[in-house]
Amino acid sequence: MADYVQTLTHELKSPLSAIRGAAELLNDEPAMPEADRQRFLGNIQRETLRIQELVDRMMELAALESRRQIEHPEAVALRPLLHELAASAQPVAAARRIEVVVLPVGDGDEGEGDAAVVEGDALLLRRAIGNLLDNAIDFSPTGGRVTLQLATHGQRGGGSSVDIIVRDQGPGIPDYADDKVFERFYSLARPHSQKKSTGLGLAFVKEIAELHRGRVSLRNAADGKGAVAVLTLLRMTGG
Repeated sequence: MADYVQTLTHELKSPLSAIRGAAELLNDEPAMPEADRQRFLGNIQRETLRIQELVDRMMELAALESRRQIEHPEAVALRPLLHELAASAQPVAAARRIEVVVLPVGDGDEGEGDAAVVEGDALLLRRAIGNLLDNAIDFSPTGGRVTLQLATHGQRGGGSSVDIIVRDQGPGIPDYADDKVFERFYSLARPHSQKKSTGLGLAFVKEIAELHRGRVSLRNAADGKGAVAVLTLLRMTGG
């Protein structure tokens, strides 16, 4: 918990400084033009929301890390979930003319991806895949394409796994960030806005993957066009 407090304190310094600076200007210059006043009030509101998001995300992550198992596991069909998430992302993606597409089943056991079912927490899995999709949209160029795809794989002993693959057409991951993307509070500037996120989204995905005895990776695409996130989970027997 001490690590959380120390890290959160560091991350709160910037928005708190911005709020204090704007408040002091508003207080010291009562005759400030209305346009400037509204701009500083807007800054205070944005930074306040940023603090709230940081605190909320940190509390969620801390609660998730304290869990040792899924209390009420259920069967989660992945392909319908991908279609639901793609549909939910359309309004945000459409604003920048980004196409979100669920592709046919990839390499692996042909035809089984449509029936890929895992056992876990449906809400957490939705959050994890949704975070990967949001991240892909954030880093996609205007007019780009984001794809979601399933690929199933057999394993020794009769078990099998399924990959949930999310790919964008953005700039990819710079070399210096390759081993940091899943660290708490680490974030890269979005190409279209140059703004950073809370840096907790991918850390949250990693915790969800591990809670489900899975794993997650983020790497540059083999053809050099964009990044590829892969969430790997164990499939249910017969799913």
